[in-house]
Amino acid sequence: MDVYDVSDDLIKKLQDWKLIGIISGKFNELKENHRKVDFVMRALIDFKYIEKIFLNVTLREDKCNKRSVEFRMLGNEQFSLKNRNYFQALELYNKSICYAEPNSEHLSIGYANRSAVLFEWKRYRQCLDNIKLARQANYPARLSHKLDKRERDCQQLLDQQPPDVVPYEFKLSFEPHAQVPFIADCLELRETAAEGRFVVTNRDLAVGDLVSVEEPFCSTLLTPMRYIRCATCKRENYLTLIPCDSCCSTMFCSEECKSIAMQTYHRYECPIIDFLNRMFNKIHCIALRTTLVALNIFPSIEELIDFCEQEQNQDKCAFDLNYNELTPEEHYRAIHGLVTNQHLRSVSDLFQRSVVCAVLKHFIIEYTPVKEYLGGEEGVNFFTDLLFRHLQTSPSNMHGIDLVEQVNETKDDQTHSSGAYAFLSLINHSCAPNTVRIYEGTKAYMFVLRPIKAGNVLYDNYGAHFAICSKEQRLKRLSLQYRFDCKCEGCELNYPMFGMMPHKATVPSVTDDTELALSSYNYDFAVSNYRKYCDFLTQYGDDYPCEQISSAEECLKMALHIMADAVPLKAKM
Repeated sequence: MDVYDVSDDLIKKLQDWKLIGIISGKFNELKENHRKVDFVMRALIDFKYIEKIFLNVTLREDKCNKRSVEFRMLGNEQFSLKNRNYFQALELYNKSICYAEPNSEHLSIGYANRSAVLFEWKRYRQCLDNIKLARQANYPARLSHKLDKRERDCQQLLDQQPPDVVPYEFKLSFEPHAQVPFIADCLELRETAAEGRFVVTNRDLAVGDLVSVEEPFCSTLLTPMRYIRCATCKRENYLTLIPCDSCCSTMFCSEECKSIAMQTYHRYECPIIDFLNRMFNKIHCIALRTTLVALNIFPSIEELIDFCEQEQNQDKCAFDLNYNELTPEEHYRAIHGLVTNQHLRSVSDLFQRSVVCAVLKHFIIEYTPVKEYLGGEEGVNFFTDLLFRHLQTSPSNMHGIDLVEQVNETKDDQTHSSGAYAFLSLINHSCAPNTVRIYEGTKAYMFVLRPIKAGNVLYDNYGAHFAICSKEQRLKRLSLQYRFDCKCEGCELNYPMFGMMPHKATVPSVTDDTELALSSYNYDFAVSNYRKYCDFLTQYGDDYPCEQISSAEECLKMALHIMADAVPLKAKM
């Protein structure tokens, strides 16, 4: 069961009872969003959906030594000489650590088992870190001789571990913008009725130019990554992760990240973390996280209400802010001002969104400390309106934070987090984009992928690229999620998918004998060759699209991912 199952079943029930017309009419008459949500909530209660959810979905799993031992045994099986599946073993040991009851020896044994994997893997520094964690967690004296020997062996072999990759230090290709210093000063905001807000350049841009380096307002980790990455900084630190003290679904790379989480978003999410993971998707979760972070910025709900209702805080964007004097409140202005497109949404769309909001609101208010912050009815209504707003802005404005594309991996394996980026949200879509986003952690770099003449628009790709999706698939997907009919050059000129692209005799190949070095994630090769791809794509930009250019683009993207260390650990080993 997830929240869409609830919504679909409710609608079917209303149709069966021939109530859908009456309910839709009454729902559509309501002007305020919190009244729409409350209206839907009454239906959910009347038809006993809230009761059913509570009975069938766990809010938060309790720590359990029995489960901890089960996961540890499964980890041992993967770590055995027969299997040697070190990645699977590490993830299972992390689950064992997460499920272990506080102050029990099972926590310390989980750290010790993790250190054994790292020793075999020749990750001696991280092995020593885990030995230290095991001892801090009161590793049993009867087993200490194993840990002592491993520590001595580690100390002797420590010099043999090569240094970890340090991400390449990228710098903006131009002087920083006066108000928004993390973007290039050549970028300007434009707005039309047809295209809304978008970004243009006032000078020619070449392939490889870095035009923005942006940190998100907030981000959230996707559920499948919860035993692999830090819930706060989102870095892949599953060699040394430590657990939340209360839930079994959240881990951190350090006490600092753990403290930040507990002071901000996780104190609200922790009591219902497994309910959130089970019932909602990444769009809902980043909407909730954005709302919770906004609450945390302001000392009281009254101050947040006042801030959001001020005229100067409506419809603002990154270009309206002065990032040289940016406060968290100011940063939120641009996120709050993202376009909802509510006037374009159908009644059925708003009804479904109201179901999502109603279920989220009920459980977050009833079972977490949010209720104490909101106070009375005015605070609850405002929270509902704010959550509903971000549930509308998230699908078309939030960004998936992903890694290099790997062979035999799905998109879900590549994307590890979602983030709210004020500037990136202004970049419009094209199925044939002229920019590409590369992430270092949650920091987003935007590079030029195709030559852009002065006065032209910067385009991002929202996941529907002409080379891998048919025009029919792209139009359907973009209309459904982003509420527009795409008229980009890729659609208007009906560019062919990769397998049908022409091989132009006038364009040489720049990718001979390079794919092997890039597919092995060779950092030195990437640093030495990425400019070659940039120069090639700039020189032959007028021949776009063709097989050679598409291949060179993929090589450039791969090189940039490697340089930013946006490569999963299991791919590098």
